[in-house]
Formats: sequence, C-alpha cells, structure tokens
Amino acid sequence: MSETNPPQEHELHGYVDGRLPQPRLAAVEGWLAANPGAAAELEDWRRQNELLRAAFAPQLPSAADAAQVAAVARSRRRRWLPAGAVGGRAAASVALLIFALGAGAGAVATLALAPAPAAVAEALPTASRANYLIYTREVRHPVEVGADEEAHLVSWLGKRVGASFAAPDLSSDGFRLVGGRLVPYDDAPGALLMYEDAGGQRLTLLMGRNADNARTGFQFASDGPVQTFYWIDGPVGYAMSGEIDRDRLERISRLVYRQL
Repeated sequence: MSETNPPQEHELHGYVDGRLPQPRLAAVEGWLAANPGAAAELEDWRRQNELLRAAFAPQLPSAADAAQVAAVARSRRRRWLPAGAVGGRAAASVALLIFALGAGAGAVATLALAPAPAAVAEALPTASRANYLIYTREVRHPVEVGADEEAHLVSWLGKRVGASFAAPDLSSDGFRLVGGRLVPYDDAPGALLMYEDAGGQRLTLLMGRNADNARTGFQFASDGPVQTFYWIDGPVGYAMSGEIDRDRLERISRLVYRQL
C-alpha cells in the first residue's frame, strides 16, 4: 500500500474493530508500520473503545441493545485525517459514541439522554465518571485547550455552557490545571476541566446546565475505583471525579465550591 494510496476510512474502522479481512489486513498493517504516527492514533482509538466498553457494557441489557448501539456507532463514522490530526477527531467520535450508547442502552442517566427533572442529579455522577474514565486515560490528547491558555479556555467554555466561571485553584491540595474541553451533558454543551498532581493522579470537574434549576447539597457516588462528589447550584450542576480517597475528594470539592 503506497503513501499515495492510504487505507480507506472503512478499512481503518475495520482494523481497529478487528474485522478487516485478508488480504487487506496485511496491506493496512504494512502501511501502519511505515506510518508510526497514524499507528499511534489508531491505538488511541482502540484504547478509547476499551474504556467505553468498560464504562457502559454493564448497562447493556441485551444482545439486541448491543446491536443497536453498534449500528448507531457505525453511523457516527470517524473521518480519517492525516497523522497528527486524528486525536481531536477521535475524541469527538468518542463523545458521539457516548450519545449512541445512551440511546441504545436505555440507561437511566447518560450523557446523551435528557433525564426527567427529578433525575437530573443522577445524571451528574454518571456523566462525570464517564468523562473521567475516557479523558484522564488519554496521554497525547487529554484536553482540547491547555492551561497555558486558561483565559481563553474559561471564556470559551463559559460561553458554551452559559455560565461564567474561573478555573478553581487547587494548588493548595497539590493539583495543577492541565486544561479542559467541551463535552456533551444532558443533551447540551458541558465543560470539563482536568487537574493533575506531581504523581500523575488526575481529577476532573464537570459543569453543565441543570434543566430543572434545582439546588442540592453535596452528594457522593462511588463506582469501582472512581469516586464523585456532585452538587447543583442554581442553573449549573458540578461534579468532581477522581480515584483518590473520599475525604480528600470531598475537601477538594468544597474548595471548588467556594471558588465558583
């Protein structure tokens, strides 16, 4: 396979999903061997697929639902871009796939489905955990805008979410701002900020509009190693997720609350 004849989009999908037939498999593998940057990007795709399966597979109640999810996901096709530009597209595809998973699984509260007003608070920890699992595992593309552009980051995300805010300063607890990205929440734009300590431990703060304009106190959710504190303050819901002990996460969440 020559440089002027790279793999087609459907072939890259098939390769990542393990469904590319011979002899195209050998041809694509040969092209990837000559294009290590593209191979690394496809490995990012594969890793994101694994994270999505780990996050959502327990919520799929039947093979029929799984087939529906796969069909919707295939309709959200990634567009193949040159090496070095795939990461952002792959991250966007992950967000779209989250929407597909929510629609196919019939989950109580996912990123894609707008829950009933009484269940809005339930959507917060689910969305926060899903985004935490996807993006904190990213090595090359954990955020869209880095902390070196903090002013632009908070202005951009604030406009999309419809709520002005400043990135909380968590340095007193050893965490620095990595950056942030736009994510889907409750069928609308949401903002995700990421923090990291000296040991590489990461935390995420999710912010999104709250449809029923309710208020809640601090609430706690735990799912496997990921713990989340979340609350609703007027029109905006907030959720902090991380793999740290509950007392420390609560302390950091209250620090965030005081700064927002």
